[in-house]
Amino acid sequence: MKNIIMAIGLVISASALVGCEESLDTYAGENGIYFDTHYEESEMQNDTINVHWGLKKSDVTSQKLTLIVKLFGNTSPVDRRFSIRVETDPGDEKAAQPGVDYVMPPLEYVMEAGKAETPIEIEVLRRPGLKDNARRFRINLVESDELKFHFTRAVGFVNADGTTETRPIDLQRVIRIDESFPMPVWWDHRGEPYFGAWSQTKASLICDVMEIDREDWIAKATLTAGYLKFCGAFMKRWLDEQNALNPDNPILDEDGEPMKMGIESDR
Repeated sequence: MKNIIMAIGLVISASALVGCEESLDTYAGENGIYFDTHYEESEMQNDTINVHWGLKKSDVTSQKLTLIVKLFGNTSPVDRRFSIRVETDPGDEKAAQPGVDYVMPPLEYVMEAGKAETPIEIEVLRRPGLKDNARRFRINLVESDELKFHFTRAVGFVNADGTTETRPIDLQRVIRIDESFPMPVWWDHRGEPYFGAWSQTKASLICDVMEIDREDWIAKATLTAGYLKFCGAFMKRWLDEQNALNPDNPILDEDGEPMKMGIESDR
């Protein structure tokens, strides 16, 4: 209940500010900053943004994220400065490394005169081995004399020792990087006959060879049986050709065995 009250109290503060701005166009309190509570048009329920490299072609090795820092309070006729910290937790085995997992962004930013938001661009890199060991780092906002912390939502978290705590979620953004490529919902009943047993390695190869957008591959439940059969037959021929060219080094699946397509790919 304590967590719920804290979250509601913070949201009410924001609502009161919005109402004040709409009716009087004035705000007597101090001004502040916080991260936008939405990311890519969806409301964030925690402080973490997941970067799933498995949804990108294998030759894509960098992508950019844009975090929006919002103003709490009134716009100003002059620029106002704030900064960020980029950090990981000491001893974290999944700690990301600058230059390997991300490009270190600038640490100083400006909320420009007359503006109510400022973008922060983060370039994320794709390191080998992410499939077995995800990485993460954190972008923390830093208060200044002009822009303080006056708004955030808060949620409860369960710690490793089983205890719970409430922490603010809109003063930082955790960037979690992995190689996740989830199995499409259609695979079991429509994909297995043409492609065989699911594996991320196999699905990644199919999309790369067939030049299929991986996000479309995951999302589109409308892929026809004819198209899937074509892909399965094409991939079987492709594997046969590649393995014939290099019989001592066949293309292997995740289990260490030569990759195979489904039984329907032969027909």
